[in-house]
Amino acid sequence: MDGPGLDGSDELTILSRAELEERVRRRTADLENVMDTMVDVLVKLGPDGRIRMANAAATDVLGYERDVLVGKPIDHVLADGSRGPSASSTVSTGEFVETLMREDRITEYETALVTAEGEEIPTSLSASILRDDDGVIEGVVCVATDISERMEAEERAAFLHSLLRHDLGNKLTVTYGYLELLAESATDLTEEERQYCSYAREGVEESMTLVENVRTLNRLEEEESITPIDLRPVLEESVARHADLADRQDVDVRIDADANVAILGGALLKELFANLLENALIHADASEIRLTTITHESTVRIHVDDDGRGVPPNRRDSILERGETDGEAGGTGLGTYLAARIASSYGGNLAIDDSPIGGARFTVTLRTPAE
Repeated sequence: MDGPGLDGSDELTILSRAELEERVRRRTADLENVMDTMVDVLVKLGPDGRIRMANAAATDVLGYERDVLVGKPIDHVLADGSRGPSASSTVSTGEFVETLMREDRITEYETALVTAEGEEIPTSLSASILRDDDGVIEGVVCVATDISERMEAEERAAFLHSLLRHDLGNKLTVTYGYLELLAESATDLTEEERQYCSYAREGVEESMTLVENVRTLNRLEEEESITPIDLRPVLEESVARHADLADRQDVDVRIDADANVAILGGALLKELFANLLENALIHADASEIRLTTITHESTVRIHVDDDGRGVPPNRRDSILERGETDGEAGGTGLGTYLAARIASSYGGNLAIDDSPIGGARFTVTLRTPAE
């Protein structure tokens, strides 16, 4: 037979009312202490949307005394999305309440809280509705995290991306043009000086490729609509982009793709195949590159084959990762990583294998509209 109090029920039956109240008081005090040690703002609302309780962070972060906030509606501290520098990225009070009532909770809504001084603090807001056993709303708990530093970091990153893409890209283009003019017009350069000029042009080309890859990475972070696209023109434009490089490297690039093949993708498809072609032209030490397609019921496989030195099996997974390069061939390690990321963003994938013509085979698998 079990002894008394094993499940706690017997203990509760012998506690006096005063002891029960003391236990509840202690537990409430512990909970309030936990809430007051939070660095995030926490408020509890009543069913009427008015603040019933606020933690210490409401004073530390927003500058309000807690007794001033109690009784105020939530929109006293929630920005309405129509004022201040963060207005364009905030959710209005009406949207917040509407979403909360529809879904019972919201997570990481980007909005802004208004301080006692009238300033707005960019905030990630989460909230949940409290209900009793009968489903009646008892209130709402809201937790707000200051995201000012994160937003500033994102704005700095966006500025640097813009600077890299525009200013640096333009300067590299101008520099490359002057080097081309020098190589074509200078007749008294020694063979060594011409070699130095060639090295300089190659360095500028690599830098221009890096700028373009960073631009592509930035675009990958943006939402893009996926639509049916005719594959053949995409491959032709990707090959045309590197026609000069193929001529200089003396590489024969051929497209043996089926006509009228549609896949699901977006504007970055050209970047995908252009990166794979550039990788093969620069690093494969090949004389031939072939692009072929195989159509299945719901997917299309595009093979990019070369007859170069290939990719060892133990390197195939790693060179699809960011920053990994194909051994001594050098480069930034972004080309194949970008190709894999783009394929994944369109619901496809990129794989590496041995090529039937002797080198490496990069296989892009993409979905068809019929899927």
